[in-house]
Amino acid sequence: MPQLFFMSGRFLGNLLLCLVCLSCGSLRGQNAVDVREDPIRVKVDLVTLRFTVKDSGGEFLNRLSANDFTVRENDQLKEIAFFEPPREPMGGTRPLWLAFLLDVSGSTFATRAEEILAAQSFFENIHHFTKVGIFGFTDELLTFQDFTPDRERALRAFGAAREHLGRTAIYDSLNRLIRIVSDRADPEDQRVIILVSDGIDRAHERAVASAALARESGAVVYTIWVPSASQLYIGPAQSADHRASERALKEQAFASLSARTGGRHYGGFEAILDFDNVLAEINDELFGNLYSIGYYTDRPHLAREERRIALGLRPAGASIHGLFEKIPDRVEAKRRYIAALFDNEALSEFPEQDEVFREIPAEVDVLRPRGSGEETSLPFRLKIGSFSLARDERGDIRTQLGVIGVLTDLDGNEVVRLREVFRARMDARDLRDGRGIIYNNRLFAPPGNYLFKLALLEIPTWRMTVMERPVRIVPATPRWP
Repeated sequence: MPQLFFMSGRFLGNLLLCLVCLSCGSLRGQNAVDVREDPIRVKVDLVTLRFTVKDSGGEFLNRLSANDFTVRENDQLKEIAFFEPPREPMGGTRPLWLAFLLDVSGSTFATRAEEILAAQSFFENIHHFTKVGIFGFTDELLTFQDFTPDRERALRAFGAAREHLGRTAIYDSLNRLIRIVSDRADPEDQRVIILVSDGIDRAHERAVASAALARESGAVVYTIWVPSASQLYIGPAQSADHRASERALKEQAFASLSARTGGRHYGGFEAILDFDNVLAEINDELFGNLYSIGYYTDRPHLAREERRIALGLRPAGASIHGLFEKIPDRVEAKRRYIAALFDNEALSEFPEQDEVFREIPAEVDVLRPRGSGEETSLPFRLKIGSFSLARDERGDIRTQLGVIGVLTDLDGNEVVRLREVFRARMDARDLRDGRGIIYNNRLFAPPGNYLFKLALLEIPTWRMTVMERPVRIVPATPRWP
């Protein structure tokens, strides 16, 4: 179990990546439909900014050129590498009923912080004639905010959509929401539902009927797949084959909602890592008001909080709203680590050793081996600084941490590994006292020389630290009677 400790000492240097590649295979199942996956890929040193521009009266300005903008990073003027104006030069005028339907059954928690941050930019970039509703579901439909043109009320409700107890009933809740929108919208109004879930519902065979109901009512469904607690704590590597197959059918049914209604499905680790850009893609498809500006940074591995980006705007009285930022963060390398949390088989290979992550203050102590016989235990202690971990509105830490540990021989062959997810909870008083978190575990291996690689991930923010050190396991000293 993780414990609290008082942080002291130097953090380890020479932290090397211990992550591996997972092939995210496509979902399969009977009567499967083509599902459009929309991975979001950029060059590792390219920063992409997406935003809207409004005049003093709050109307969208969609006819500006690249010469109307300047970009600075940490007070350094940057050359604009590419520029794309909004797709809709005049903006849209058709009323829209837009509903967010969030899985709050407790099975999904990993991306809530990302979702809330992305929603803020999303709501700033929608038309004034859009009515937004925030709904959740467990075994029934929950209303966090009825449809409203008030963006602030919608955002507060989005942030308040917390975990509730209950099983997951995706299709029953979706059907009820579709009927609510149909009863209240005018025939010519647009209707869009953005559905965020792990897709795990025993009644997955109802997906076809739900999609038919949506089409009949004119509703378009966008689906965003997020990981479930069971995948994080159990994972497919520890599941029976029939259970993995059943899960794939459920996920396929969930994804098919978008394909059958004209929306898009976002899944895989690109979507998990970059929820901000997922909502930017949906926002741009619905409204077409986003400008896109890209520039190359000479510090691609700079932490997000250390990168100060300033957009300048030439026209007097105009202002920039709802900035979506796509920051180079070595998504591919992080994706391999997150894949390993879902599937132990993803630890079969390691990437290049020049991938370095030092985003969470942590240090590891390898303790004296203990045991007897052919295998000896190698206990270790991971000390995690708390001041950089995600906090709630009260200043308390309520987060989840993932740990991947691998012991390899000097030829690079894997000897033993571990994977675990645990929750970290600390109140503001603990933080003021300078307390941190201690994680204890051990690996079992025969005596010999090894390389110990350990990766730590904060799941809500996808920040990580990776460390590596040589270890020697000596034969246990026999105990004489």
